[in-house]
Amino acid sequence: MINRAFLGLSAVGLITATALTAQPASRPTSKGDADRQICRTFKDTGSRLGGYRACHTAAEWAELRRQSVQNVDRLQNSRAGDAQ
Repeated sequence: MINRAFLGLSAVGLITATALTAQPASRPTSKGDADRQICRTFKDTGSRLGGYRACHTAAEWAELRRQSVQNVDRLQNSRAGDAQ
C-alpha cells in the first residue's frame, strides 16, 4: 500500500518536473517583468490527441517550479526515513 502511494506521488512529481522544464511558446518580452504572460505547450505522453497549453505569469511559473522541487525533495527525504 505504501509502495503504491509512493510510486503514485513520485510519478506526479516527475511529471510536474518534466512539464516545468518545457520551453516557453510565447513571444519574448522584457525579462524583468514578473507580470508578463508566458504560455507553454505540454505534450501528453501516451496520447494521440496531443497535449495542452498552460498560460501563467512569470511569477506563477516560478512558484510552480519551486513547489515541484519542494515536493520531489519531500518525497525523496520521506522515503529515506521509512527504511529505518
